[in-house]
Amino acid sequence: MTGAENMEISLIGFMATGKSTIGNLLSSKLNLLFLETDSLIEKKIGLSIPEIFSKKGENFFRKKETNILQEIIQNKKNYVLSTGGGIVISQENRELLKKNTFPVLLKASPRVIFERILSAEEKRPLLETKTPLKEIKRLMEKRKDYYNQFEKQINTDNKTPEEIVRTIIEMIGVNLN
Repeated sequence: MTGAENMEISLIGFMATGKSTIGNLLSSKLNLLFLETDSLIEKKIGLSIPEIFSKKGENFFRKKETNILQEIIQNKKNYVLSTGGGIVISQENRELLKKNTFPVLLKASPRVIFERILSAEEKRPLLETKTPLKEIKRLMEKRKDYYNQFEKQINTDNKTPEEIVRTIIEMIGVNLN
């Protein structure tokens, strides 16, 4: 790597756009710490994200999300951060990410997101509905203006994780040779 002092990269985007997969791969390529807001929240609270949503509610979760983000920014250096899909709802979070990290928005079409969620068989609290594809479209539309505040964007449809990581490394301007 070039002589970069600190490198804090955040991956933002809707659920199932590839943030965890890409984050893991990118952090190992750049030899950086990999952090995930959702995992850190689960560890701190002692409940899974679906349990937090059902027992304590979305507002409680969003407050914890902001607290975790603040802690990471204050206490960590040289990391790739995979954020939860709704972290952008908070203006404070958007500003923290823009000011303190190199944010990259990962995007995917509603259909691809739906297929990824189905194949992963993960519980997604916000999609516990009879019409998950419709809910994906509704939530994406609701968050669109927040996501579009981030300049660096990559559509992950029909791209391999390696291709996406290469694109991010080029965006950052790191030479791995």
